[in-house]
Amino acid sequence: MNDDCRQIPLDQLVDPPVLLRLVNRGSVPYLELKDSLAAHGFLNSICVRPSHRLPGSFDVADGMYRVTAAREIRLPQAPCIIKDLSDDDLLAIQIQANAVRPETTPMEYARQIKRIIEARPEATLSEVSSRILHKSPGWVSETLGLLQLRKEFHSAVDRGEMPLGSAYELARLPYKQQPQFFDLARTMPVNEFRATAQAFLKQFQEAVRQGRLDAFFIEDFKPVAHGRTWKEVIAEYEKPACAALVLTAEKCKTLTQAWRAALAWVLHLDRESIETQRQAVMKRSRTRKEVPDKQP
Repeated sequence: MNDDCRQIPLDQLVDPPVLLRLVNRGSVPYLELKDSLAAHGFLNSICVRPSHRLPGSFDVADGMYRVTAAREIRLPQAPCIIKDLSDDDLLAIQIQANAVRPETTPMEYARQIKRIIEARPEATLSEVSSRILHKSPGWVSETLGLLQLRKEFHSAVDRGEMPLGSAYELARLPYKQQPQFFDLARTMPVNEFRATAQAFLKQFQEAVRQGRLDAFFIEDFKPVAHGRTWKEVIAEYEKPACAALVLTAEKCKTLTQAWRAALAWVLHLDRESIETQRQAVMKRSRTRKEVPDKQP
């Protein structure tokens, strides 16, 4: 089916269900665009689709900046190319159109690309990259990889406080180790940080193979006090079963030491309880994969 091309009144053009890039009316590019439209009118057509939500209206797929500027200077209509697009197609067009524009942040791209891929579980990454996004699989893969960053680092990437190349490398590091490399990612030249991160990752992967991960996690462990159940405490009071073990393990020589050992047992801070906690944390740390971004 051929695309329909015609002039459409601006009051029939509406925002799409998901707008990837918000219009910044105070930016220099927007003000220059408004001046150009006032002087020359539209030089390019707006891409739209028939709205699924508002019959008789059209969702803007590409050209929201021009439509907004045209409304401000009270142009009556805009030249439009009307396409039959699904929601995912519409979002893909926005990504294609905005990929080189700094107003759309890397994390926004990552989240929207993930949404497109999840809507097409039968498609491979290569198919989504080439047929839908018209981007290289490498670019799509690296952009998606940003979702493996800890959430507290997302704003640093979006604000440009960290080179994008360094952000890609930081995202490849284990979730728990990312904080110790965050400052380096922001301050080192990209090539130097890449070498540093890859050297650590190689060391980490070797530790995984050899079962020597304790060194990576032990310094982060802190036991958490939590009380034993009332039933456990009453049972120990009525028939001491742990007293000798706790007092021996803590090497108590004074009444004060014995009292502290008893309280530690009640709070799960005795040696056996701490070791149990530590092993549980180590087990989770060894098997935990990078945490993906949950935002749509």
